[in-house]
Amino acid sequence: MPRNLAPTRKPQRGIAILTVLVMVALVMTLAAVIFARQSRAVRQQDNYQSLERAWQYALSLEQFVGMELQRDAKSNQYDALNEGWATVLPSLPIEEGSGVKVGEFSGKLEDLQGRYNLNNVINEEGLLRPDQQIALQRVVSSAKLPAGFASAVVDWLDKNEVIFDGEGAESDYYLSSAIPYRAANMAFSDVSELRLLRLELSNEDKTAALQRLQAMVTTLPVQATVTTVNANTASAEVLKALGLSSQQAELILSERETDPYETAQDLADKASLTSEQKLLLGVSSQYFRLQGEVRMGRARVHLNSVFFRAPNKPIRVIMRQFQRVDDPKPPATDDASNTPAKS
Repeated sequence: MPRNLAPTRKPQRGIAILTVLVMVALVMTLAAVIFARQSRAVRQQDNYQSLERAWQYALSLEQFVGMELQRDAKSNQYDALNEGWATVLPSLPIEEGSGVKVGEFSGKLEDLQGRYNLNNVINEEGLLRPDQQIALQRVVSSAKLPAGFASAVVDWLDKNEVIFDGEGAESDYYLSSAIPYRAANMAFSDVSELRLLRLELSNEDKTAALQRLQAMVTTLPVQATVTTVNANTASAEVLKALGLSSQQAELILSERETDPYETAQDLADKASLTSEQKLLLGVSSQYFRLQGEVRMGRARVHLNSVFFRAPNKPIRVIMRQFQRVDDPKPPATDDASNTPAKS
């Protein structure tokens, strides 16, 4: 007779152990996911807090610069590179509590009137200033750009749709491009707009030429009178671009190092300026740009603010950006511009 075999439990025990292992693995995986998410949330919260604190310190830096500009305005009626506002701040520590370092900041202040204002070409009504067209042509020529580029600048600024001359361009020219757009027919808001203007050069030559031009120009608001270039802060290239001879530019640069020009008349007498040059040059400034950086932990805030300082009035910030804004440099491949490029 066959014997009754007792049922074995080994397969059941194996399945139970495997089930337990799977559950343990699932629990460990879930715990790891929860821990990773919590760690990421903690890091994000810490980064947000550091970023918020960095913003506050950046705005404090802005207020400090405004106070320095106000103090400078009370001390004299000119602006020069040997004054306190022109000092470049190195990386300095930010300390809280009992001297604990929590971050660092740096910054520099630039006189925007050390460059030629492209918006001088038009007045408050948007009409052309004939005397400034000559200055514009000289600046364009100094940057080794084709003379016709000055016409493109004029057409971009004036409020009509009539081409200034054969080398200019209005909306009909730009609308025929692969990516159509219109001429601004108003003042420049930023020097980067120059990249949109008609300029028939190869990409490499266009990039180099625009970089040279952007180093000499700025885009300040249009005023009733021409925004003068501060001879105490302008570079030799800018001074020569405005029609000064090499001897005049060298004289200004050498004298202002130890004895800045205090009045426009003093500048005109010592540098033997012509009547045309007197209208373009001055010794004081109203527009300044702060480029600052605050670092706290992983957070980093770049601050770029433009100050307007009018006589006997509070200083106003007329532009603020929380990002790095260096002198614009067009890319090697100028895809954003629709102007044809020669290969």
